[in-house]
Amino acid sequence: MELNFNRCGKALDLGAGDFFDVACLERLGWKCEGVDINTGINLEFAYLSKDKPFDLVFSNYLLHKLKNKRRLIQTAFDNLKKDGWFFLHTFDQSDLNAKSDITVDSIKRLLEELGFKNIVTKVFDYYDNDEGHKHWHKILEATAQK
Repeated sequence: MELNFNRCGKALDLGAGDFFDVACLERLGWKCEGVDINTGINLEFAYLSKDKPFDLVFSNYLLHKLKNKRRLIQTAFDNLKKDGWFFLHTFDQSDLNAKSDITVDSIKRLLEELGFKNIVTKVFDYYDNDEGHKHWHKILEATAQK
């Protein structure tokens, strides 16, 4: 299932880091918010307001760092509008260059338990060309709808 990022709405980035993804979506016309551990918000316990539900909640390369993975996914669910989408990138357990205990089955199970539907997952190879890295990763991608 292809997500259409050209249909603008409200988006939330859980684990925004340098807010690069937020800036990219804003250039497409999205209204975006981002939270990050570095901004002092503990994402394992982040809960935004139900009076500002989002069309899209996403998280890139954060989940594998958290002890309580369920909390991040619950936060995504709680902050989505009905029929809104959750998009996730993280390192798969098979990645030799990242410490991760996350598998396609564990992500599917968590998403299903929390009430997500239309769950699609895949694992793909990605070459990390950043300075000091220069190696391949196994990326787990998941999309799901509230």
